[in-house]
Amino acid sequence: MVNFPWLTSIHQQLVNLVNAQHLHHALLISGPDGVGKHVLADQLANHLMCQQPTATGHCGVCKSCLLVNSGHHPDLQRVVAESSIGVDQIREISHFMQSAAQQGGARVVLIPHAEKMTEAAANALLKTLEEPGERCFLLLQTAHEDILLPTIRSRCQRWVVSPQLNAPTQQWLQAQSPQAVPAYLLDFCGGAPLKALELLHSGQVQQIDSLLAALTLYFNDGRELLALVKKLEAHSDVVSLLSWFVRQQCFLHNNPNQVALLQRFAQWCRDEQLILGQNKNLALTTLMLDFYKLLH
Repeated sequence: MVNFPWLTSIHQQLVNLVNAQHLHHALLISGPDGVGKHVLADQLANHLMCQQPTATGHCGVCKSCLLVNSGHHPDLQRVVAESSIGVDQIREISHFMQSAAQQGGARVVLIPHAEKMTEAAANALLKTLEEPGERCFLLLQTAHEDILLPTIRSRCQRWVVSPQLNAPTQQWLQAQSPQAVPAYLLDFCGGAPLKALELLHSGQVQQIDSLLAALTLYFNDGRELLALVKKLEAHSDVVSLLSWFVRQQCFLHNNPNQVALLQRFAQWCRDEQLILGQNKNLALTTLMLDFYKLLH
């Protein structure tokens, strides 16, 4: 039932637990953005709601499955996280989980981006985690598990969707795209195949290729600095791009100035966030010059 091969094993483990009625009432599904944890949580919720579950997942044709697919199942709730998840949202969940199931089956709550809960919301959730109600399941998802309160983490069963840096995932990615997939892309995306796929579909990979070539050209012989800085200024996520490039320079080439290089990059990142109105062109130019000295 899962279309992403790297999720097949963990999905089947969860399905087996549901079918044996051994699934914990609160799960914390963690992993980097773009690795598929929200898809996994959705698939598990579908299976929990299904009235005719199979050995491999939900049936897709029963009344509950059709309601889930339409987005109108009364016993399935999803918390919408904008800038934060507030205490009133969590109180609504608590009330929902103490009420009777309208379809006579399970009640499931999905909490994507659980790290966005305010402290008051997280504390309100604790009571629900301790007294969830019969056939009630909480599925928390996060890319930042360390931000969650230890008391939240300790009350959930932890499932980790790890970064995917392997040949089968690279092959899957290539099968999704008519264009050649750069060998570095999965690593560039931190092992997140769905993030890599988004970059391919949006056409951003070509821009990243061009920037990496410009960086390599400059650091090889110091040429085309002004053109490089202009390209970096125009890139939507220059921090991620430079972060990956710096890591490659430090660890793949065993640069003796690793610490100084990382410290200089960290300083630039702090300035980027904290200094309002700074001359970005000048800051990037100075950064590139400092990098060149450290790399030579």
